[in-house]
Amino acid sequence: MNEPTVPLADARPLDLGRTEAPLPAGSLGAAALRTLARVLLWSLIALGALRGLAPPLPGAGRAPSATVESDGRAAAVAAAFLREYLTVDGDPAARAGRLSRFTAAGVDLERSVSLPAGSSQYVDQVVAAGARPVDGGVEVTVLAHLLQLRSGAYRDAGTLAFVVPLAAGRGGSAVSGAPQATALPVAAGLRVGRPPVPTPELARAARRTARAAVAALLDGDVAALARLGGGARPGLRSLPPGWRGVRIGSAEVGGSPAALTARVSVRVRPPAGDASYLVPVRVRLQTGPGGRVLVRDVDAGGAT
Repeated sequence: MNEPTVPLADARPLDLGRTEAPLPAGSLGAAALRTLARVLLWSLIALGALRGLAPPLPGAGRAPSATVESDGRAAAVAAAFLREYLTVDGDPAARAGRLSRFTAAGVDLERSVSLPAGSSQYVDQVVAAGARPVDGGVEVTVLAHLLQLRSGAYRDAGTLAFVVPLAAGRGGSAVSGAPQATALPVAAGLRVGRPPVPTPELARAARRTARAAVAALLDGDVAALARLGGGARPGLRSLPPGWRGVRIGSAEVGGSPAALTARVSVRVRPPAGDASYLVPVRVRLQTGPGGRVLVRDVDAGGAT
């Protein structure tokens, strides 16, 4: 059963050199906005693309062409092009001029996207999600979220994925043909393996300790963190600069007694704006002498 949420002070960034008194209590914001899901999705996709975590495309094992750029410029060209390609605003001449900045000689894409009369289409998010070398260039998979406008009202037109073909030359890359539709590289509903759950008694103790460690981190209580670490200060990462915690929620615990992990839900507010976000803070624990649960690391995602 989940433990009740505990309100926190509006925590300052942790000063690892001294203990600070908590700030005045903040209030719980509105429920997490549905748009957070989209923000997290795009962040994870972008992170995967930057780190090469995106699933390999068919033919990705092919030997790279010597003309393919390896510094991300081709991906940037593909993403910028697709934004213009999918934008249809009732001015064909202006759209043709925008597309010509990205296309190779002889490539005509003016009539490649068609909408009903009186409709317009815009792109509110675009990101490169993977690439593969091909003869003479590279193919970049790009994801785009679309909005369509008709009779003065916008509607969500969904997220689409296209493979943009680029020809590589000495001065850079150019689009060599029409983008090809492809499947989204998103496995919605994927079941993720979780660490085994410890005994009920150990799980309860670990949840209490993890939540106490997160409260101490957010309140800047270095002395409490040292006590929870058994006399040694745990490894710490505070929230990003300007972010503050306002409430601690439940904790999920798994792992073995020698290597326990906890994910503590915390509602936080960014430096500006009215939204609040429910985010996980990761806590690494282990059992010490007498079965006491000790804190080894607390990671809220910001600076060390």
